[in-house]
Amino acid sequence: MNYFKDLLGRLSQSRRWVVAQFVGTPLLILIGIAWTRLPEKHLWQVALSLIVPVLLAISILELNAGTMRSFVGGDGKRVKLVWGAVTLLFWIAVVWISWTILDWCDGQSYQWASYLNSQAPAHWRARFFTYDHLAHWITILIWIFRWIVVPAKVIPYSMASAQTGYRLPLRRVLQLLWNWRWWPAVIVAALLGVWLPGLFFAVDPHGSVSAQIWRVSLKLAATYLLAMISWVLLLAWAAVLLAREMPLPEDDALFRLFVRLRDSRRWILAQFCWILIFAFTALTASNILSHFKWGVWVSMPLLLLLLVAGVVAQAGTMRSLQSDGGKRIRMIWGTLSMLFWTGTALGIVPLLLALRNSLVTWVVCCFVVPGFFIPVVAASASWGFVLPWRRILRLTYEWRWWLGMAAAMVMGVALPALIDTATQSDNTTPSLWVTDLRACVICLLAMASWVLLLGWLAVLFDRNNLKTDDALAAVQGHAGEPEIKKEESEKPPSPERS
Repeated sequence: MNYFKDLLGRLSQSRRWVVAQFVGTPLLILIGIAWTRLPEKHLWQVALSLIVPVLLAISILELNAGTMRSFVGGDGKRVKLVWGAVTLLFWIAVVWISWTILDWCDGQSYQWASYLNSQAPAHWRARFFTYDHLAHWITILIWIFRWIVVPAKVIPYSMASAQTGYRLPLRRVLQLLWNWRWWPAVIVAALLGVWLPGLFFAVDPHGSVSAQIWRVSLKLAATYLLAMISWVLLLAWAAVLLAREMPLPEDDALFRLFVRLRDSRRWILAQFCWILIFAFTALTASNILSHFKWGVWVSMPLLLLLLVAGVVAQAGTMRSLQSDGGKRIRMIWGTLSMLFWTGTALGIVPLLLALRNSLVTWVVCCFVVPGFFIPVVAASASWGFVLPWRRILRLTYEWRWWLGMAAAMVMGVALPALIDTATQSDNTTPSLWVTDLRACVICLLAMASWVLLLGWLAVLFDRNNLKTDDALAAVQGHAGEPEIKKEESEKPPSPERS
């Protein structure tokens, strides 16, 4: 059965829920409008005004969860409808948080356009990177994130959670997100359900009052039909793709990354806990130093102890991610060798700062040098100074490693720098809550990108080892046959033959 026959089959078997979507959604909207008109003179009216929104929310959750479950189909392992509907609350919260961030970005778009326009060269600033062009491009980018990227990421997870609850089939969902058939469907649904209805109301009103009322009514009806058709078809298409996706094979790089992160979860949790403890200790130490003269004798040893604990946590994380069953040195020697190679890399950076081009200096210091030294540092945490140099050099020629470095730089360096620049204002001083929240977000992004990069390094390091072992086995297999024949030819003749 092809994809479109499967799509039509799922729409046919879920026709009751599809009809409920088209009929129940406007009914719930009308009930919500009527709720805003309820008086509050009597006690029963106040109670009704409190109960109605709760019932509306439950009805909407049940309607969408039931539609998703009917499209996916039952295999005897799904949870009850009520639990599937409750799990949708989490994904609704994710969408709400994402749209809140995008609303803030929309408010900052004009400032960003002005800044980018001022930083562009004079010729490009006058012709290509004008203020109007940049503002328009940023608005389009925010629209893409709001109506394409966020729904495309959340809908597969919500479909799976409505079926299985909190036990999500992450491998199948991730395979769906990497499927090229999914993203064009989301783009078409966004254009038909959001962009095209927006064009209906872009025309200035004209004609008589009754004609305008008819036009608005028809536009609202067309908007509703386009939005519901796009929503239902997108859910059905997601169910088709989700049913056809198979779990990732065990030799897949992404599967191995998940396995290594899962096996090293204790050390990874220790890294994140260390960040929180260090931030709290640094804040407490600054307050002690500002109020007490003897605070330096308490704060400095405590901070030094936390730094040592951080180094040990880094070494332990690297060792746990790099563990492949081989013989390793002790923890203390691995930590000391890791510090040696880290100091060597930091000693090269001042020499590179003498370069005149600031962009080249930044790329070399923040991308090239870490790309060559991180594999050495991670391997030294497990094997000390007796390193597998061939595997390390082979890894530096791997394009997947440099792609992971680029992704880690964007997530852990560029994005925190953008957040730090965007949240600073020359006119107003940010509150302590905003400052602490910004610092926590930046630290979490940096640490998450660092942990993912170490896990990706371990996966590529292990794959290079497997390729080497397979190549050696193949070479030995081909080279073994002549040796056997040679030994047989060199045997003395048997007595029977003589």
